[in-house]
Order: sequence, then C-alpha cells, then structure tokens
Amino acid sequence: MSSDPQSSFHPSIAEEFVAVPADVKLGWILTDGTWSAPAEVEPDKIAPVYPKVGPTTFKLLWTSPERLKLKELRATDMVIDDFYDIIEDPRLNEIDLGLTSTQDGVDYCLAKLVESGVVTDAGKATRREQILTGSMQ
Repeated sequence: MSSDPQSSFHPSIAEEFVAVPADVKLGWILTDGTWSAPAEVEPDKIAPVYPKVGPTTFKLLWTSPERLKLKELRATDMVIDDFYDIIEDPRLNEIDLGLTSTQDGVDYCLAKLVESGVVTDAGKATRREQILTGSMQ
C-alpha cells in the first residue's frame, strides 16, 4: 500500500478532499483558493437571544409595581386583558419571548406603564430588553 493517504480511497472520493494548511481554523472560509477567517461581528450587530419561559416566570420578569399596574389596567384595557388571557391559559406551558406577538404584547404593556408613570420613557427600552431576554430583576 502506498504512503499517500488518498491512494486508499476510490479516485472519485479522493478528488473530494482539499488540502488545508495547518494554520486554518474551524469556521474559516475557502474563497477562490484562499482561506480566510470569518469577519468579526460587532457586538451591537449580534441578535439578542429570546428564551422560552413558563407563565409564572414571565410574570416575574415584571417588577411588582409593573404587575400591580397591569392588573389594574387589565380591568379596562381589552388588549392587556387579551394578552394576559393567553399567558394564563392553563394549556400554555411556555412563552416564546422571540415571537412577534409576545414582543408586541410586551411593547403595548410597557407603553401603558409609561403612560401611567410606572416606567419612565427613558427606562422603557431597558425594561423591554430585560423582559424579552428573560433577565430577572
């Protein structure tokens, strides 16, 4: 048997192999015969991770004053009431914080909390990020 590793493969399979220089690392890209490292991703370009949480955990992502105000507003605001009807449905096991409908509900609730003075307009974006990334207070 020959010392050439490709000689132990069928010729058509051996043609599939590409010689890779020792300094090439996982994730590098071969373009027109030249290996290059992937481009660095700027931290502000990284998409947030939206977890799935249970209904109780979702409620605990809100502060106590936020929860109390939303409970009060729910009595007269059909959008908040509908959002929480879904959250509290006993068939629901988890809430996907990445769903547009969940994010829209959070945005609506935060807007109402800003209107009522429980959340500041300046703090709204921070609270949104904390809630949708599952960051407990």
